[in-house]
Amino acid sequence: MRASMTVTPQNPAADLDRRVADAVAAIRAHTPLTPAVGLTLGSGLGGVVDAIEQATVLPTAELPHWPRSTVAGHAGRIAVGAWQDTPVVALAGRSHRYEGYALDQVTFAVRVMHALGARLMVFTNAVGAIHPEYLPGEIVVASDHINFIGKRALFTNAELAERRAGRRVASVYDRDLRERMVAAGLRTGNRLRLGTLMGGQGPAYETAAEVRMARRFGADVACMSTVHEATVAAELGCRVVCLSCITNRATGLSATPLTHHEVTEVADRVAGSLRAVLAEFLRTLAAADGARA
Repeated sequence: MRASMTVTPQNPAADLDRRVADAVAAIRAHTPLTPAVGLTLGSGLGGVVDAIEQATVLPTAELPHWPRSTVAGHAGRIAVGAWQDTPVVALAGRSHRYEGYALDQVTFAVRVMHALGARLMVFTNAVGAIHPEYLPGEIVVASDHINFIGKRALFTNAELAERRAGRRVASVYDRDLRERMVAAGLRTGNRLRLGTLMGGQGPAYETAAEVRMARRFGADVACMSTVHEATVAAELGCRVVCLSCITNRATGLSATPLTHHEVTEVADRVAGSLRAVLAEFLRTLAAADGARA
């Protein structure tokens, strides 16, 4: 009888802890600040970095192991400083699976921000509206997501072993933070929608048939990022909230073809409202922390 052989597939995330430590050391060489909040900024929204006070801004291309962003509207900068009296680290220029990167590279920034000290993660992105009542220019707070991007290499071998005992969180997106974000929107004159985010591989936009399928699955908006980043952040123990800027109606709901220019143009227009909502959200968080002190 021939002995059976067990083949363990190679995990691309095997040396992830070392790579994260190298990047953190490079950032720490420029600033000792420990951020409480990590911000990941989507297409056309990188200008939020300019609101950070006394910021140490580093090109991500100069940091070890950092995947280079190649998409228009993603500048490739990381900033550490203060916003609304809250120490933050902000990434302008995320990487995407469709750029050819494995998921351990795409989620690398989340791990670095967590290692720097961030325990609350705010993600922003540009999305297409699947829900027929959601319109370009509106902002959606994610209540859940559907991951059509993939999961291989999201976790290290040690994390995979731990996850076999069960999920760390019941929901990726923190309900209290979601409610705080909606309230911040109202105080700044912005009515925020709630919805389920669908993450797709890209870089092509979904077909009309795929949009119909996504709607039947319960998706309200679609993007090409975030769902894997938010999953990793939550599994690392962070509280997570996501703001999505609707830049277009999905294929089949719009009479014209979709373009990246349309995405960035609308995102640039909505950036002021998004920035105001985020600033108010952070202000109330800082005020609440001060009251607890």
